[in-house]
Amino acid sequence: MIMRLFAICPRIRNDSGRIVASTAWRLRLLFLGTVYRQVVIDPAKEKVSIRSRYLWLIRSQRVVRFSQIQAVTFGYVDESPVAMLPIAGDSFDWFSVGLRLYDDSEVHLFSFIGEGAFVNNGELPDWMHKKWDWYSWKLYQPDIVGSQEKESRVFVDILSKMIGASMVPPRN
Repeated sequence: MIMRLFAICPRIRNDSGRIVASTAWRLRLLFLGTVYRQVVIDPAKEKVSIRSRYLWLIRSQRVVRFSQIQAVTFGYVDESPVAMLPIAGDSFDWFSVGLRLYDDSEVHLFSFIGEGAFVNNGELPDWMHKKWDWYSWKLYQPDIVGSQEKESRVFVDILSKMIGASMVPPRN
C-alpha cells in the first residue's frame, strides 16, 4: 500500500500555468522553520526561479533560464542500514531531483524521502520473511511504502516536459 503519510515530499501545485514546489510542511516543522525552498517553473517566461532561506536570515535567490538547462537529473539512494548488510528489511528511499546546466554544474531542487519497500539482501528466500495468514492458509506480506517514488517521478516528468529537457542521473 502506498501512503503519503510515510513520505516527506515537497508540496507541488499548479498556479496559473506555473508549477510551484515548496519545502514539505513536516520538514519545516521538524527544523522549526530554519529551512525553506520554493521553486517556480514558469513556461511563459521560460525560467526556473529558486528561492531558499536558511536559519531564518540567510536568503538566496537564483534564476535559471530554460536555455541554460541541459537535462533534469533524477537520482535514487537507499539510505537504510539494510542496504549495506546482507539481511532483509525495508529500504529507506531518497530520491533527488535537480537540473544539469550546460556549464556542467548541477542545481539541486528537492529530495523526496520516505519508507521504501521490502528488500531481501540476505541468504534466505523471500518466502521465509513473509507472514502466515492462518485464516486462509496463505502467505502475505503487508508492506506499507511512502509515496516518494511516485511523486518524484511525476515532478521529474512535469519538469522535463515544461523545460523540454531529457532526464539523466546526477553526477556524484
